[in-house]
Amino acid sequence: MSTKKTQKVIGKTQKIVEKQSQESSNKEQKIKSKVNRLEQQPQERQHGIIYVGHLPYGFVEEGLKEYFTQFGDVLGVKLFRSKKTNRVQGYGFVKFADKEVAPIAAQAMNGYLMNGKKLVVNVLSDQHPDPFKYKHGNQKLFFINWSEKAVEESNKEKSNEQIVKEVQKLLANEEEKRLKLKELGINYTFPGFKEQLKA
Repeated sequence: MSTKKTQKVIGKTQKIVEKQSQESSNKEQKIKSKVNRLEQQPQERQHGIIYVGHLPYGFVEEGLKEYFTQFGDVLGVKLFRSKKTNRVQGYGFVKFADKEVAPIAAQAMNGYLMNGKKLVVNVLSDQHPDPFKYKHGNQKLFFINWSEKAVEESNKEKSNEQIVKEVQKLLANEEEKRLKLKELGINYTFPGFKEQLKA
């Protein structure tokens, strides 16, 4: 083997060894960070947070905040919304200024019948991550009327190529139906799209 080839092989093996050692050190760092996170004792929360589930349709942040102020000062309300429609998904969290208020509010409202729905209310433990600090928690979502978009799309003027494709598809489906009827032994004739094209 020539010296150039041996140098290339040595260079490649060195790169592979370096890459493997780098990957192993990255894995070790990830494992250490996970272990550190697990070892850290969860800090006691200053505020009381309750989970509110089975919310009736149309109950939004302002209404929920106003409703729970009867128990104490409400610092924040977080309702989870659909990314597609921006509608409330029926559950959320309420943050109280005083930690002692949260269990009282949860006990009073758990099982409460509201607009035909039975509320499920629980106090969030200190081990549970704070929902008000979620990564994409403050992202603003906007309502998109998908049905209106679909109507606009279907009513859009079509090119000649699109019309030809649609007609071919209709004719192919119709022919498939005729063949299925024949296979089943059903003697049934119908004019269909073929007759409309002739006219």
